[in-house]
Amino acid sequence: MRKTSFAIIGAGKVGNIFAANLYQCGYKLVGVASRTPASAAALAEHFGVPWSVNPLDIVRKAEVVFITTSDRYIENVVRQIAFSDGWCKGQYVYHSSGALFTDVLIAAKEQGAHIGALHPLQSFAGTKGKKNYLSGVYFAVDGDTQAIELAKTMVRDMGGHSFFVPPDKRALYHAAACIASNYLVVLVHNAVNLFQKFGLSGEEATTALLPLLQGTLDNLANKGAEKALTGPIVRGDVHTVAAHLQALDLTDDDIEKLYRQMGLYTLRLVQQINSLEEPQIEILRKMLTDKNGGRYE
Repeated sequence: MRKTSFAIIGAGKVGNIFAANLYQCGYKLVGVASRTPASAAALAEHFGVPWSVNPLDIVRKAEVVFITTSDRYIENVVRQIAFSDGWCKGQYVYHSSGALFTDVLIAAKEQGAHIGALHPLQSFAGTKGKKNYLSGVYFAVDGDTQAIELAKTMVRDMGGHSFFVPPDKRALYHAAACIASNYLVVLVHNAVNLFQKFGLSGEEATTALLPLLQGTLDNLANKGAEKALTGPIVRGDVHTVAAHLQALDLTDDDIEKLYRQMGLYTLRLVQQINSLEEPQIEILRKMLTDKNGGRYE
């Protein structure tokens, strides 16, 4: 079966990944547009296709157009192309935002295009142009019926998995993704800062923590979140939690606050899995809630 032709608007990390992985699957890249000439040229020349800083120059050549710019530019790009009657009837137009609805593409729909959202649930730091990177990845899809069906086909061809996120749950979906990815990085950064206080460099601390993180991810994959949870709160080890709080109180007030909030959420999970008796939970809750009156001696 003939694969559809496609164009990329936005030659950053996501645009590069989409181009490399779709091209590898037999889809024909016909053009690249980007605000930055250097990035557009670099991606286009890699595949031997035309490039431009004006999206109107490349969209009419493609059956499918991926808008992989930053979220704040998507609607303006679509409207600018529509202003010059640039969208074609029967064309497919997708954005790759995890948070935005498909209504930012409405100007393309008004000119007869099918519109959709195709967001890979993956981090793209340091992955520019990497092949096979989307294999096994889950994609949140949305759009009109035709756009969703084609999106599912492209995802399947790239070795990924698709799932539907309704418009009214889009922000919730993206918030969950940020918690799992962005905030994990923030948590590790906090741990690295603490390691540096007893002599390790940031690089050494990160290297030391990576096996622990990988082990945790393996446990999540093999056991699920509830059974993967370990640590002093799960065990009801109040003496250890007290020592943590005391050390953090003397070291970093912001990280102590974060520890308390994460600890309280951990207690909610502990209650769900019934790993502690209620009196132990109450002692830990008081310790984590009341900085002055909740110390355990």
